[in-house]
Order: sequence, then structure tokens, then C-alpha cells
Amino acid sequence: MKLLLENWRKYVLKEAYILDSDFFDASIEQLFEKLKDFGDNTWIFFDTETTGFEPDTAQLTEIGAIAAHPNNWQFDEVEAEEGLFYDKIKLNPETLAGFEASGDPKAKYPLELTRYGMPSDEYREKYPKGMPNEEDIIQQFVSYLESQPNPVLVAQNAEFDINFVQTRADLYNIPVNMREYPIFDTMILIKLWHNSLIKTLADEGDERAQTILQALTMTGKFGDYVTSSMGLVSKAYEISTKEWHNALADVKMMMEMTKVIFMALQEASDVDISKYQGRTAWGLRKKLQKGRGLHRSG
Repeated sequence: MKLLLENWRKYVLKEAYILDSDFFDASIEQLFEKLKDFGDNTWIFFDTETTGFEPDTAQLTEIGAIAAHPNNWQFDEVEAEEGLFYDKIKLNPETLAGFEASGDPKAKYPLELTRYGMPSDEYREKYPKGMPNEEDIIQQFVSYLESQPNPVLVAQNAEFDINFVQTRADLYNIPVNMREYPIFDTMILIKLWHNSLIKTLADEGDERAQTILQALTMTGKFGDYVTSSMGLVSKAYEISTKEWHNALADVKMMMEMTKVIFMALQEASDVDISKYQGRTAWGLRKKLQKGRGLHRSG
């Protein structure tokens, strides 16, 4: 039964993606034509921070989200009280026990082992009785999503965040299907359209594209590659990366990055990016066929 449920989720997740594998070869013009169908939706940019990569054994430590109206892909934020969601989450007993059993000397101060560190004065004031627990925050996040009209869920490597929230919600028997919403993965946008465009323009002698390409070119075990890291793409466009890996800061960065990428794509909508896009699409499909999915990349 568990295996059947996992396979069903994978199928529904694939169907929920706006940029699914059947669309990997679409031109820039075709991309925007497809996005028209979601131009009146509320786009929920969200990010999670966690104590690890496996939701069965790790927990959420932060959820941040901002709702926005696309407005020709300039993303006007919904009024803060209704459109903003952000909470830190206290470590549950199982997580604390795991840290203590690890033998890590820092386990005496377990919050230092998470990405957000010790609570600040701001959070001591916000949570005088201590930070809320994971179950309560997931339930509040689900209610937040349900309160937004026609949500599209937007995340960097969305599979990770969607799966993590869903798995943890299931643990607490919280009724939600994260995959019933359309899902937009900004990492796929970067890999297939943005990076393909930058490489193409750089080949044509565009100096701005060459500068961005240089900033995104990394050296790995198998040679040079162009990164799809949200933080590094943001840096290349001089978008603030202050407090990178704080959930709300990451959401703000993601919104600005997505806006800049859409502007760049709109300005070059007639450019043929198929040379580089085709290679990347082939590689992504191979990963999906092997069932490995996509690794987390921030």
C-alpha cells in the first residue's frame, strides 16, 4: 500500500508541474504562451528550511511564503497581513534525541545545528512561550494556502519542498494534498530557459550575457558546468543574498530572481535557445527516468 501511495504521488506530482517533462523543449515564446493560463492565479512563492534532506527522519524548522499577483510577471505582493506567512519551528523531541545521539559536541545547543541558529531577540518577543511546534505550523500553512484564490506553488527545486511538507503533514494526519495545486519550479526555469538563453547570447557576443555566464560557471568533478543555484543566479544579477537560507529571505530572493529572469526572457523571446536547451532537457529526462528526481539546490 505504501509503495502504491508513493507511486500515485509521483504521478500526481508530475501532472501538477507547469513545466513538466513534456514541455522541456518549449521555446521562450511557447513558455509565455503557456504561462498565460496562470496569469490570473495567485503565485505563492515559498521555501522551507529543515534539519535534513529526508522528511521521514528530519523535520521542518522554517516555512516562509509570499503571495503575489503575476501582473505581467512583475509579481505584485498581496497585502502583507494576508499574503505573508513566516514562522520558525521548535525542534521536536525526536530531533533533539537524534542530535544528542550523534555525539556532536554542538548538540548541547541543538538550534546551532540548524540553518537559522539560535532565536534572536525578535523571536523571543514573538514567541514568549517558545517557538510553535511543527504540527501547528504545518496546519497554519495549509490554512494559509487554502485562503489564497487559485494558488500556484512556486519553489526552487519544488519537488523537495512539496514532498517534505506533504510527508510531514501526513505524519500528523493533516488533510492536505500539496499536489492538487499547479507547481512552478524555478530551478527548471533556470536550467532550461534562463541558462540556455545566456549561453546562446554569450555565443553571439553579448557582453552582459558573457559576464553572467562567467559568474555562473563552476568547476566540478566532471569539468565546468553552469549552475542553477538560486543564490548564485541572484548574485549574478546583483540581487541581495543577505541571510541566504533563511526561509523568508530566500522567498524574497526567489521572487526577485524570477522577475529578472522573466524580464530577460521577454526581451529575448525570439532567440532560438534549442541548441543548449535540448542537451539540458535530455539530461533532465534521463534523471527522471532513473527515478532520481532532482537534488536540492538553493
